Amino acid sequence: MEQTKPFYDLCIPYQKDEKALREIIKEAISLGYKTIAIDQVYDHSKRDTTKRVPDIFPAPVTLKQLEEEFKSDVKILRRLTIIYLDVGVAHAMSNSQNLKKFNLIAGQPKTDAALTHCCTTFGGDLVTFDTEAGVKLLVNRKAYQIGVKRGLYFEIKYGPAIRDTNIRKDMIKLAHNYCVRGKSKNLIFSSGATNPFELRGPYDVANLAFIFGLSEDQGKNAVNKACRQLFLRAESRRIGKTIMFVKASGPIIFTDTSESEEEHGDSFREEISSEESEIDSQEQPSKKKIKIL
Repeated sequence: MEQTKPFYDLCIPYQKDEKALREIIKEAISLGYKTIAIDQVYDHSKRDTTKRVPDIFPAPVTLKQLEEEFKSDVKILRRLTIIYLDVGVAHAMSNSQNLKKFNLIAGQPKTDAALTHCCTTFGGDLVTFDTEAGVKLLVNRKAYQIGVKRGLYFEIKYGPAIRDTNIRKDMIKLAHNYCVRGKSKNLIFSSGATNPFELRGPYDVANLAFIFGLSEDQGKNAVNKACRQLFLRAESRRIGKTIMFVKASGPIIFTDTSESEEEHGDSFREEISSEESEIDSQEQPSKKKIKIL
């Protein structure tokens, strides 16, 4: 299983310009992030239904050069965000082999029906929203609670809110809806940054909890503990049932404990018999002979 360290930024959009992506990764490292996720986007609603392909979802992009360059500074994960309209995406996801190559899978619904499906039966790990189009969908209480019980997490992006005041209002509205519907459970903060200027340090991001209606602990968990739990859930979904082998680092000593157990058992029985004899002697009344004159 992949090893990760805090702090986390689980949404850095993929860019074909490797130089621009390298600058964002460098800025994230300088701010203290140890685990980041490069996000690819696939729009299922715009798929070509006339073509028959074995796997409609794309494979992860190759980032070997960047991974080798920053392997000692940051862990780079792969993420896929699926934009969809209807529940037909579930069948495509169940038959896809490329999805297993991604560390994280996020769902971005575009309709109320898709949002309900995303919270109740979506086979991914994360629920996100299109910040550019405005937050027009708000999750209801029942769907939110079902998503939390299933282990789904809900994402709030602060990067787009920095560059646009309208998006900032939408993000605050979305965050307060999470607070009202389910006490802001299973929330994570991600940057969604397209340039280094939109990145902020993990402690600055945690302070956004006061604006988004979260407590101080929830704000800290949104960039640390909750992200780690999300990653572990995603790994269990991706790997499934596994067999673990434990290898000892030192010599293994086998001992036969049967003799020692018998000795302890004999001594224990002797102690019990002695205690019982003492109790019997105390409980029995002393018999005295009375001499009649």
